[in-house]
Amino acid sequence: MTVYHIRPKPHGINRESDFLKGRVSIGWPCGQDLRGLSRDELQQALAQEYPEINAHNLSQVEQFLHIEVGSIVLSPSESNVESMHLFRTVESPQYDMNRDNSKEGNPHGVAVEHIMTVKKSLLPPGVLRSLKGARKTVCNFSKHASAMGEFLEVAEHLSEEPVTAEFELQNKVRNTLIQALDSENEVVRVQAAAALYQSA
Repeated sequence: MTVYHIRPKPHGINRESDFLKGRVSIGWPCGQDLRGLSRDELQQALAQEYPEINAHNLSQVEQFLHIEVGSIVLSPSESNVESMHLFRTVESPQYDMNRDNSKEGNPHGVAVEHIMTVKKSLLPPGVLRSLKGARKTVCNFSKHASAMGEFLEVAEHLSEEPVTAEFELQNKVRNTLIQALDSENEVVRVQAAAALYQSA
């Protein structure tokens, strides 16, 4: 499973509602379909419209164009800064020529299903640390795939209310046990390890 963090403002336009309706997208309209291009061809195509494009921008577009079906997408809410929308892609990225202009600005998009919206504070600790440095439009969070898989396995079985109550409690307990693994007290470390093993 691959995991991405994608901001909801392609081409500077707030598309949070579009994301929630099932289409996650990026900007950089340049008058052509960028799917299937090599990295050099992609750079040449974008440079015609954006001469100042750099390696970081290029990497973001390239990553988005290669998102696989079944990938998890985290997208921060613009209307509630404490919330994070979670999506799962249901098809490969598509190109819409009618959106390939400065007014719409988001020709490349991917169909998604909205899994849930949660408080950011409930996300796995590693994800929270990565979010602090996730300033780009598209960031690959796949190093957290295992943690997000476990998170979703639990959260998808809970209703909306327990996600903000029971699941928050479970998450705090687990985080406390993980922190206890670094205790200088050997007994505390062993007990924490045993508790985590039993809850796995």
